[in-house]
Amino acid sequence: FMLCGSPEMIKDTRELLTGLGYEEGNHGEAGHYVIEKAFVEK
Repeated sequence: FMLCGSPEMIKDTRELLTGLGYEEGNHGEAGHYVIEKAFVEK
């Protein structure tokens, strides 16, 4: 699935998902979820 939201929500949700054993996907490797980076502020 894909996460999209504020940077704070993304950070909190990533920590929660990691704690539950989910892995973030990236361009090189598949994972359980990815983060929509088009709207994330840096």
